Amino acid sequence: MFFNEKLKMLRKENNLTQEELAEKLCVSRQAITKWESGDGIPDIDNLKQISILFNTTIDELVKEDMNVTVPCEKYSYKEELDIDHTKHFDIHISKISELNIKPNNEEKVSIEILSDNEKINELVKVKFDDLYNRLDINIKSSLSDMIINLLIPEKYIDEIELNSKTRVLNINNLFLNKLEYDGELKYLNVFGSKGRIVLNTTKCDIEANYDKFDGVLEVNTINSKAHVYLPKDTKYQTIVKGIKNEFIDANPIEDAENIIELNGMNSKLIIIEK
Repeated sequence: MFFNEKLKMLRKENNLTQEELAEKLCVSRQAITKWESGDGIPDIDNLKQISILFNTTIDELVKEDMNVTVPCEKYSYKEELDIDHTKHFDIHISKISELNIKPNNEEKVSIEILSDNEKINELVKVKFDDLYNRLDINIKSSLSDMIINLLIPEKYIDEIELNSKTRVLNINNLFLNKLEYDGELKYLNVFGSKGRIVLNTTKCDIEANYDKFDGVLEVNTINSKAHVYLPKDTKYQTIVKGIKNEFIDANPIEDAENIIELNGMNSKLIIIEK
C-alpha cells in the first residue's frame, strides 16, 4: 500500500474529514488533498505529526512505497527574546526556502532556523533591536535552503513588516492587523488566519492559497500574474487600481466584507475557487 493510500485510510478510520485533519496538522486542506492523491509528500515534521496523531511510525507510513523518500533530518539554530507589550515588528531576512509564522503561547519571540548544513550555528546571524514599541529582527545567512519558524505572541502584534526573498510563506492561525511583505515570493499559504495582508512583489508571479478567506489581500506588482485560490462560495469584492491591471474569473459581490485588491501595472489576478 502506498503512502497516499495509507494516509487516506487512517484519516477515514479516525472519522476525520480532510479539513479536520488539516486543522490538526496546521496545514491547508489543499495539502491533504495533494498528499492523498499522490502528488506530493509531507516534510519530515509533518510525517512526525501524522505518525503521532495516528499512533504509528514513520517507517510504517512510508514502507512499501518506493515513490517516497523520507526527508533528511535538518540541523537547527534557535534564538529567543522575551517581550511584554505590543510591538511593531520590522523583519529582514536573507534569501530562504520557507518561512512559517505562527502564534506563540509564551511571552517571547522564538526563531528556529533549520538547514541541511551542520555548520548552521556558524553561518547564521540573528540580531534583535528591541525598542519600546518596535522590534527589528535581522536574519542573515549564506544558506538559501533555510526553513525558518517564527513564533510571535499574538496579543503583542501591532503590525508586521517583512522584507525577504522567500519561496514559501506560511501564515498559521494568526489574527493580523496588517502584514506587509516586500520582496520575492512564490507561494503564500494562509491557514486559519484573518486580517490584512499586503504583497509588494514587483515582477514576481505568485500563488496564494487560503483555507478560509477572512480579511483583505492587496497585491501590488508589475508585469506579473497572481493566482489566488479560495474555498468555494467565498464572498469578496474586488478593487482594481494602477494601470492596465485586470481580474480574471472573479465573481465579486458588491459590499462584501472581504476584499481583494490589485494594484501596480500590466498585471493579472486570477481567482480560483475550489
